[in-house]
Amino acid sequence: MTARRQTWWTALTAACVVMCGSATEAQAQVRVEGEVLDGSNGMPVQGVIVQFPDLGIAALTDSMGYFVFTAVPNGCQVIQTYHFAYDALQAQTPIVLGEILALNLTPRPISLAGVAVDVRPREEIEALTSGRGSDYIGRESIEEMESRTSRLMEVMRAKAPPRLQIRQQNGNGGMSFCIQSSRRSPSIQEIRDLGNGCRPSLLVMDGVIIYAPPSTSDFVGDVPLPADVSAMLLNQRPDEIESIRILTSSDAFFRYGDAGRLGAVEIITRRPSNKIRRR
Repeated sequence: MTARRQTWWTALTAACVVMCGSATEAQAQVRVEGEVLDGSNGMPVQGVIVQFPDLGIAALTDSMGYFVFTAVPNGCQVIQTYHFAYDALQAQTPIVLGEILALNLTPRPISLAGVAVDVRPREEIEALTSGRGSDYIGRESIEEMESRTSRLMEVMRAKAPPRLQIRQQNGNGGMSFCIQSSRRSPSIQEIRDLGNGCRPSLLVMDGVIIYAPPSTSDFVGDVPLPADVSAMLLNQRPDEIESIRILTSSDAFFRYGDAGRLGAVEIITRRPSNKIRRR
């Protein structure tokens, strides 16, 4: 029992002793009204069972926390409350004609057996609710790779969703990459517009665009990522990554405009930073 409730209870008991003596005598019956309030915020509490156990009568509070008994003997009576979300209250209270009882209850945690709360990132929920849960690489999948590699690019390659495709080339200039968010075969019109090379996706890290594909007229064969972006993806540690999400061309265009016309790859880090800004 809290100190506040104990003080209130002691005061009521003392008042009852003064008014009624050590014993309760049956007297004239009166109408008793009252309200039940949340002790933390003062708001009315609906659905509280209020009862006088010694008299065998009970009432239920309405939406305003109000309750009424039509006939309760004058004097001191034991009053009790019950609500699953609040601590039970039991105390002696003086019953006086014309007075309104005010009962303040203490909230308590609600235990629900067999119910587990699973907190997921907003991006994962969006992917699941849109029917594209397979286009999302979450923290659990990334953790599986942390003991095998220290490179984000290898995580993306090993855990690649069906939509993601990574093309790698080794040449005199070192290793270069092209990342695209679609594995489907291009249409004849797309081949005419973009050729048959890799169609690079927009790359976004922590909401910052780190790479945007060139305009249609600049496509000549495969278009590799710039060296600094490739190096970052190669050297970024998996334990610094929270999630990777692949967006379709239509979703990316809706979110990023023309820069996302070929799809997008969104990377969220565990310690967001804006080290690279590329438009």
